[in-house]
Amino acid sequence: MNRKHVVIISAVTAVVFFVYLFFFSENNIYKHRELNLKIEQLDANIAKTKNQINNTYTFEQLENDTAGKLEQYAREQLNLQREGEDVYLVVYE
Repeated sequence: MNRKHVVIISAVTAVVFFVYLFFFSENNIYKHRELNLKIEQLDANIAKTKNQINNTYTFEQLENDTAGKLEQYAREQLNLQREGEDVYLVVYE
């Protein structure tokens, strides 16, 4: 065999190897795509859960401070009122 045949056989072998590696092996490109999508979903779930934990922690801090501050927060932010009490909202235009 001359040098040209060796180069051609090596190139064909490399192409066959990469085709097998990317499409037919256990760790093919489709599997990597699925895993990357799953990682993105899990990262989004982690961020959402951390946000929920922070909100819960803030509410618990507010609850533990004093009952008066909790009532003040509820009255100001949630527009809650006591029985027999009238609440007037001032809207600026």
